Amino acid sequence: MPLKVVVIGGGASGLAAAITAAWGGAEVIILEHKDRVGKKILMTGNGKCNLTNVSDYHGKYYGEDVERIYSFLDRFSPQDTIAFFRQMGLYTKEKRDGGIYPVSEQATAVLDVLRSTCIHLGVKVFTECEPVSIKQGMVYYLEQKTQKKQIHFDKLILAAGGTAAPVSGSDGSGYNLAKTLGHHLIRPLPALVQLRCEGNYFKALSGVRAQAGLTLYIDHKIAATEEGELQLTDYGISGIPVFQFSRIVARALSEQKQCQVKIDFLPFFQQVDMEKIKESISKVAYKTVEEFLSGMAHKKIASLICKQAQIKPDVRVGELPAKKVMSCVEALRKFTVTVKAANPFENAQVCSGGIPLKEVTDQLESIYCKNIYITGEILDCDGICGGYNLQWAWATGVLAGRAVVQ
Repeated sequence: MPLKVVVIGGGASGLAAAITAAWGGAEVIILEHKDRVGKKILMTGNGKCNLTNVSDYHGKYYGEDVERIYSFLDRFSPQDTIAFFRQMGLYTKEKRDGGIYPVSEQATAVLDVLRSTCIHLGVKVFTECEPVSIKQGMVYYLEQKTQKKQIHFDKLILAAGGTAAPVSGSDGSGYNLAKTLGHHLIRPLPALVQLRCEGNYFKALSGVRAQAGLTLYIDHKIAATEEGELQLTDYGISGIPVFQFSRIVARALSEQKQCQVKIDFLPFFQQVDMEKIKESISKVAYKTVEEFLSGMAHKKIASLICKQAQIKPDVRVGELPAKKVMSCVEALRKFTVTVKAANPFENAQVCSGGIPLKEVTDQLESIYCKNIYITGEILDCDGICGGYNLQWAWATGVLAGRAVVQ
């Protein structure tokens, strides 16, 4: 009789685990919470699916045991991910930042190849199943929320995801299952998410996109710096540079710490450029201050800077001391906002926290329950934008899939 493996969760990690176990000769069944597998895969990379990233991954992940994270990634690298998908017939391409995408740049192509491989290998997929408990080699679950069912397993892989983007099926139910097995939980919080800020002026800035340098301060100390396209919303700040340190903000706010972000709307300007601007003031004396600032930054931002400096819209550059005009230019480089909250899990791409890595072996087997393995986002690991979170999903899924058939 072939080894019977049950995978709870049909996301990226669960599918990778199922396929790998099936390649190893196991009879595999996936129990999926939603009406179809891989929903979250379709949401990644703005629908293009950034599969992984071949840049150095050191410094790109967070968790209580970062070295342990690297130890798993060293055993299944981004190059291994590329080979994994090529084996299934999916070809990829590399972009300038090291991001790896399907040649078609369609997330559907990734999901299609995973699903077709599952079908080819005879992996059974049961959808709309809600696992309730795991006891003595049995999974007890509800089918379509009402029918009580059970299924036997020799090995089980828990790949139920975290709590980010619950519409995709990551509703935190995996944490509850893990806790019933004796596992502990580092509080999950949103990551790769927008930030809500204090101030009644954000509605006026909504929709503005600008290249900016961002410095995060936690309790008045620099905690992170990022640069890239900032997006201003009607409630705060968004965009990749914000996402990159949003997990730090969410953790700090949960500890009642003060979080501020200093925004430099002129990130390409050096001190020599500022001197040239100062010298040019007399040549643009006929312009309003708002017009002058609009030559450097978005008009909505220029207008806000003038309001905050209590400069009327029709006041011209020549009517003010040069020092006052330059203080407005400096304000474009030191625009500071106070963060009051991270957006909720519904808006987050991933979550931080989860099951501590010290509670799984090097084979990802639970230290509390033999023959049960844990993979993916449910573990205490989250990465920055750029394919790093999917790499963690593929890597841990494949490693667990290999382990169950060894």
